[in-house]
Amino acid sequence: MAMFAKKENWEQKVASEVGGPVPPPPVKTASPKYGIAETIQLMRSLPADQNSELVVRVVRATLGSLDVKLPEIIEDATRKQKAVRERIADFHAKNAELEKQLEAHRKEIGTLEADLKETTEVKDRLMAAEASSVVSLPSALPGGANKVPMTTLIGTSAPHDEPTLIPKA
Repeated sequence: MAMFAKKENWEQKVASEVGGPVPPPPVKTASPKYGIAETIQLMRSLPADQNSELVVRVVRATLGSLDVKLPEIIEDATRKQKAVRERIADFHAKNAELEKQLEAHRKEIGTLEADLKETTEVKDRLMAAEASSVVSLPSALPGGANKVPMTTLIGTSAPHDEPTLIPKA
């Protein structure tokens, strides 16, 4: 009779007769969960554009043969929809914040460009004034290039000799 015993009992009986440890009973693993992702994969593989009612019946029969319950898949689909909607809303919020930052950066760029333009215009005017005073100054003086007019609080006096620097030996 022991010959027709269940496998688990047979292993326990052999182990006890030999004096070895009794192996634990095998753990039954749950069948892999079948959710909306797997159903989507299945639907993609079927020709849905021809007869959608027939496709739904085939899917329902296939899932039924796997002992998959449609309400569980529908519940999984509802959870997935909620999660996807939350992610979409999160990205919309992030985009709105980035758009505010972009607008602030555009305003700052506009302010900086206006400042650069004004600085460039003033610099160009100063450079033009400097260039015209250096060019016209020596030719305007009757005594030569060594004469520089001296300006006082009263006005411009006669040109004076420009001091020269003599290097020391």
